[in-house]
Amino acid sequence: DLTGFGPYYGDATSSLADFQRSLERVKDLDARVWVTSHHRGVLTDRQAFLQALARFAGKIDERNDKLLGYLRERPQTLDELAQRHLLFPPGADQPYIDSAERHTIAQHLAQLARQGRVRVDGSATWHLA
Repeated sequence: DLTGFGPYYGDATSSLADFQRSLERVKDLDARVWVTSHHRGVLTDRQAFLQALARFAGKIDERNDKLLGYLRERPQTLDELAQRHLLFPPGADQPYIDSAERHTIAQHLAQLARQGRVRVDGSATWHLA
């Protein structure tokens, strides 16, 4: 959808890795028109589409950086990190937000752990590696 919110992969069945693969694949589509949801609408200029896609995908790196910053402050559990609201603004209290925050952050932490950038200890507390 290319919104400023960035990619959403916070549902129970969502996959950050699959979303990233999709973002890479869509770059190579031989298209003349890109129809997006949520605010952008129809794009007909390939360069404009690719720029919007890059900004959209860049939100994933911004979220990683934000999480790493939180862990620089001190080691934290998933619950503590989720309370910091990586996705939604502080004070947002819709029923789905806690679950979406936890699922999204867990996916980022797993990816960062595979990259050797963070680690989790026996008490489920996350640390910088």
